[in-house]
Amino acid sequence: MTELPVDRLPLVIGVTGHRDLRDQDLPRLEQEVASVLRRLRQDYLDGDPKAPIVVLSALAEGADRLVARVALAQGARLIAPLPMSLAEYRRDFEPGLKPGNIAEFDALLSQAIAAPVMPLLAGSLEEVRDPEKRAAQYRAVGMFIARHCHVLLALWNGDDVASAAGGSAEVVAFKRKGIPLTVGSEASLDPADITRLARACLDASETGPVIEVVTPRLKDAGAEGTAPEVRVKPWGRELVAQFRGGDAQRAGRRVKAFIGHLLGHETEDERAKLAAAERRALESWENFDTLVGLSRKFNLEVDALAQSHDGPAGLAQSIDYLFTEMGGAKPDVAAKTRALDIAPLWCRLYALSDTLALVRQRQFKRDWRLLFGFGFAAFLCFALFVHIGLGSAASVPFLVAYLLAFVVMVIVYMRAVLGQDQERYLDYRALAEALRVAVYWKLLGIGSPYRDARTDASNWEQAGDNPVGMVAHAYPIKQPNELAWVKTCLLTLERLDQPDSRPPDLIERTGHAIARRYWVKGQLDYFKRQGFRHNGLAETIQSWSDISLLLSPFVLVPILLGSMLAPVDLHWAIGGHEVSLRDVILVAVGLLPGIAAVLAGYSERLAFKAQARQYDRMRALFERAYELLPSELDDGNTARVRALYEELGIEAMKEHAEWVAIYRQRPIEPMRG
Repeated sequence: MTELPVDRLPLVIGVTGHRDLRDQDLPRLEQEVASVLRRLRQDYLDGDPKAPIVVLSALAEGADRLVARVALAQGARLIAPLPMSLAEYRRDFEPGLKPGNIAEFDALLSQAIAAPVMPLLAGSLEEVRDPEKRAAQYRAVGMFIARHCHVLLALWNGDDVASAAGGSAEVVAFKRKGIPLTVGSEASLDPADITRLARACLDASETGPVIEVVTPRLKDAGAEGTAPEVRVKPWGRELVAQFRGGDAQRAGRRVKAFIGHLLGHETEDERAKLAAAERRALESWENFDTLVGLSRKFNLEVDALAQSHDGPAGLAQSIDYLFTEMGGAKPDVAAKTRALDIAPLWCRLYALSDTLALVRQRQFKRDWRLLFGFGFAAFLCFALFVHIGLGSAASVPFLVAYLLAFVVMVIVYMRAVLGQDQERYLDYRALAEALRVAVYWKLLGIGSPYRDARTDASNWEQAGDNPVGMVAHAYPIKQPNELAWVKTCLLTLERLDQPDSRPPDLIERTGHAIARRYWVKGQLDYFKRQGFRHNGLAETIQSWSDISLLLSPFVLVPILLGSMLAPVDLHWAIGGHEVSLRDVILVAVGLLPGIAAVLAGYSERLAFKAQARQYDRMRALFERAYELLPSELDDGNTARVRALYEELGIEAMKEHAEWVAIYRQRPIEPMRG
């Protein structure tokens, strides 16, 4: 079994399909599935042979195994979520539809990197053998696959009329439209579970695109000539091109929309003309392109970071900071070692995203400073050029300097836009902050523990935990694609995580001590310091902006009027050009409002005041949590402590998503006076 690289985000493909495939169709189906996998890699992963692909297949007979075989042959990894315990699931393949299917199942399962088992929905193992209860377990694994895959590959005949519980038609509907609340909540009476399911029903990131391979079934062969032929329906960029047209058509529509906007005409979105199913398919593939593109960029930057001179040191420092007190010089080695042992995947991805965020943050701030600096320089040079006069030779250097400053400003702006420093900084910081919560939750025993079918199948009847993804589902819903990417990353990582057999309701005493000290107290100290810093910075910049604005009309203008009435005006010879006091005051009168605008714009664009308010709120939140969390954990307060940590993590992820939204509304752009 080949493990997945822990420093790369994979493309996850879910599988559903019929069990009763016709023998004569198998070569064609294998050929079409292989072509789909190659196209996905070529179109969405830029043909990168190292880009990891993970297939989610329950390894039922027929389509599930066919896709798993083809994918493994192409170097993909396999995760095999099972609807029930391994021993019980194997009963469905005895004897099965074809001879030798148990051996085929075992051979494929042995190549899986994980085999999470769905929780027991019925009251006992005996009840699972009731056909209706058993169908509910298959529905659960179908929901699991639909939620955790980026794209669903369906080998089915397209008949959505006879939709059985847990069947291919239902799984396809789950992926296209989301999981209905009536379906998701029917097996649970727990209000907390129903609340989570309701959030999932509203969340757009729960849905996604479907690749349909029209596949005949054995039972369709009854009437001569009625069985469909194997074919692949349009998908991906081919489908988008059908609705959006080629590059030339899209460019023409953009020009037409721009002209219409200038003339005051409203332009109708072409999606409004599509049927609901077509519009949903188009939007799902466009969103898929965005999300997979973000993962591809992340992987490329991780590769570049690994090859950089200071990359390894930055990664080590990021993990050290998780377990270092504010102002401390060295990390807590015992706490760091425990985290790396319990949550190695989460720690590694946190270090990667945090390091990449810091790199982009430095460049993002540098971009803004350069833009404002050269923008003000251009403004100053042009003001001096106008003041000296168009016909004066002394004004030429200022005009040249103005042009140079403007050109540099445009270059900086174009480099920032093409490099997407601000966008990538926000993406990676959002992911890092969500992973920070996940690391401490894992230390505490909060998260998504799951039983692996091959290593922990004995206590399946007592497994009441939900493997769908607590960390991911705590992330805010209905966010734009960039934050939806964070949620899909969390879902993916929860599936790649190591199994956890700890009791799901237990709070680790050691984990509590670490989390209270380094997470709660650490974040409290951080937000306190940053809140004071940003508030002071915002007030200082605002004061200088106000002074610059008021200095011109209330100080310099009266001085200028006085100098005009005075019989004597001071003069200096500078570079062969005579400069008077009035000239200096006139230039200052014109420049000071510009300085005030630059300072105010710089403060607003970097959101110092908004950040100060956010930091102050988070300081109060963590301060209250630190006061409420006991220094020592005992059996009487475990449930309350767990609930407090869960709510604190949810609130921290929500607050940071709002922080990201603040910057999303302030894209980098040239300075405007």
